[in-house]
Amino acid sequence: MDYFLIVLKWLHLSAAGVALGGAAFSLLVLIPAAKATLSDDVHDKLREAIRCRWAKFVHLCIATLFVTGSLQFVLMAIPPKVKAIPYHPIFGVKFLAALGIFFIASILVGRGEGFAHMRRDRIKWIKIMLALGALIVLLGGVLEHVRTHQPLP
Repeated sequence: MDYFLIVLKWLHLSAAGVALGGAAFSLLVLIPAAKATLSDDVHDKLREAIRCRWAKFVHLCIATLFVTGSLQFVLMAIPPKVKAIPYHPIFGVKFLAALGIFFIASILVGRGEGFAHMRRDRIKWIKIMLALGALIVLLGGVLEHVRTHQPLP
């Protein structure tokens, strides 16, 4: 049993769970509850306090996902433990979706004025992130199936 790979996968899935779980909680619970019960100025103060605190977790999750995902890919590819086709193209789509999530999440916890328009429409962007997250989970399952059901020549 490869304990290093197990730890990598556990760290990877834990970081994904925290990041996407936080986004889902915000969309489904926090934002609607804050809108329904808080005045605009109090809501703005709460949003800024959450942004400051959540940004640290988002950045840590992105770093963890990038490092653990890259290491897992390298361990699968060198020496090859899977057939390059169809594994690599599916992984490529999964990786691009992850980069999209990293980009959107970074913007939503950022402070720069260049992307303030995206933060004003945060619900739309959180929904896009969650849709990309669902795609990544689906593709991860496909990759696991390809890995375990496709013998090497």
